[in-house]
Amino acid sequence: MLTGCGQAPADERPSLVLVLADDQRFDTLSCAGGKHVQTPCLDKIAAEGAFFERAYVTTSLCCPARAGILTGLYAHKTQIRSNEDDAKFLASGLGFPELLQKEGYATGFFGKWHIPNPGAMPQPGFDRWVSFDGQGQYLDETFNIDGERRQLLGFNTDRLFDLALDWINEQGDRPYLAIISLKNLHRPPILPRRHRGSLANQEWPLPESAHDPVEELPAFVQRVRTTLRNRFFDDEGLTHEMSVRGYYQMMLSLDDNVGRLTAALDENGTAERTALFVTSDGGFMWGEHGLYRKRTAYEPSIHVPLLVRFPREIAAGTSLTDLALNVDIAPTMLDLAGAAIPSTYQGKSMRDLWGAGTQDWRKDLLYIDGWGKFVDGPQELAVCTQRYKYVRYRRDVVEEALFDLELDPDERDNIAGQTEHATRLAAMAQRMGELLVELEAPLTWMDAVEPGSAEHPGR
Repeated sequence: MLTGCGQAPADERPSLVLVLADDQRFDTLSCAGGKHVQTPCLDKIAAEGAFFERAYVTTSLCCPARAGILTGLYAHKTQIRSNEDDAKFLASGLGFPELLQKEGYATGFFGKWHIPNPGAMPQPGFDRWVSFDGQGQYLDETFNIDGERRQLLGFNTDRLFDLALDWINEQGDRPYLAIISLKNLHRPPILPRRHRGSLANQEWPLPESAHDPVEELPAFVQRVRTTLRNRFFDDEGLTHEMSVRGYYQMMLSLDDNVGRLTAALDENGTAERTALFVTSDGGFMWGEHGLYRKRTAYEPSIHVPLLVRFPREIAAGTSLTDLALNVDIAPTMLDLAGAAIPSTYQGKSMRDLWGAGTQDWRKDLLYIDGWGKFVDGPQELAVCTQRYKYVRYRRDVVEEALFDLELDPDERDNIAGQTEHATRLAAMAQRMGELLVELEAPLTWMDAVEPGSAEHPGR
């Protein structure tokens, strides 16, 4: 079933561009207070459009997050709950690119699909297809271009932007959707020549929370700290400093290519009628609480950048603190195009947020994660409000955490056991159950789950 007012006049419909980074946490942007690297091109988008200060993913893992972006659905609905699930999540025909294609939009995909797809074959909803197998490689990648294999020498991200910009310029006045899906900032970092040796003089200290007593962490987090995946750089011959520097060096090639994109839109005169979105499929923890990974409910794992430039509607310098989700992108894209939004979508159009605002917006969100290869349900859930975050760990036994993000933004002080917060703790646990019901997920996910595999939780 579809809801909405139908197609807008073709000559008024905007073109739509989504730049999707990999593992980019919120505070990588200098406009978000990031101190490690300057991101002038990304900051320019924020200055000329909307900067979402509180954007989150519903599951902080590549494939579930990407499927959620395409369908407006949580992972338990798409059945892409890990990086190994190969469910036909686009079979319903309700992926937003396919819906836009039916509305007459030209549609192009450029980059990392990653959801199991042997041979990186073209997927439903796209007129132009450029992708690569799995995680791909940073240098001299072999791409599947509309069903044909072709190696392109040089840096993966540069080549993707080359192909995307060429295709965009070919569209003329026809409205289009271009998704530019990047391997940046995924490890291990392999840099383009122009950025090698950069950031050499910076220091990369461990986060303060890395030194907190391990015994004060939930047993679930303690267990995750011991997994092989959490110490990946030991096997790769790297150190903490080398790993973090490489991550931020990769930001440089993300930023300069976004600059190429915005310059091209400005130069061809289409910037005014193009809605440009920049976000990520999840964050990444670089030593916070002793963790090197995503797939936790901590802020560096689930809090992502979200920038939107659309001069026709969005005033320059708009800053928004509303709780936005990756599953909101699909309904927003359809809304901008004047297309009907499927009633099955669990996300909401963000369009009203940068206009007059709306009172009918979420006051909290539910995060769901931790499906392992041998676990039927998630091992970790969280409810996040503007100020508080309630986390429920459910492997073996139920453990709880409550954080005051205003007083404790680094989530170092678990106040769940403090008497003065007992009422709030109970209310947020109750709200978690309500959100599970609203999202058509089992209430049994509040209960303890049998031991699964923390050793093999996906990427």
